[in-house]
Amino acid sequence: MVVEEARELARKLLGGGFSHGYPHVERVMRHAEVIAGEVGGVDRALLELAVYLHDVGRPLGEPHAYYSSLIARGFLVELGCEEQLVRLVVNAVEYHSYSYARAVKVEPLSVEAKVLSDADKLDALGVVGLLRAFEHGSQTGRGLTETLAHFDEKLFKLRGLMHFEVSRRLAAELDERLKTTLSWLRDELRM
Repeated sequence: MVVEEARELARKLLGGGFSHGYPHVERVMRHAEVIAGEVGGVDRALLELAVYLHDVGRPLGEPHAYYSSLIARGFLVELGCEEQLVRLVVNAVEYHSYSYARAVKVEPLSVEAKVLSDADKLDALGVVGLLRAFEHGSQTGRGLTETLAHFDEKLFKLRGLMHFEVSRRLAAELDERLKTTLSWLRDELRM
């Protein structure tokens, strides 16, 4: 029941945008399921809660992991969840954002936090990642040159941040797709 309510909260707060809306959450969940299936020993309810709540604070701005963790904590406490579950979900939400986790020194407290981190990063790669980068760039006023630079500055580094072998394997496949598609785009743009 708590998981269903978390799913509904994500749907309501995030809307239907491709780059960071609820469709992103669904894709992250699919990646998380694949990773969890190979890693094993994953608490399914904890993982689902973390995935559904990981971006709910994004409409408030940056750092979205911070705002998402505040919303997640309040939501789970309001529903009467045990403090240990709340602590682990909040940690996973904070940890999923590499830049936020690095800035405030968040370390993962569970395998589920690592699965969410990897799954979220996988959605930034491949053709989906390309489309997300351009949609997000357009929404935030980032120009074409800056968006193209974003691939080298951040997205092509994500593969090296993966925790699990399955994640690294999936990232390698998606990285190649992204590089190929991006090379075609740069060729057509003469950039």
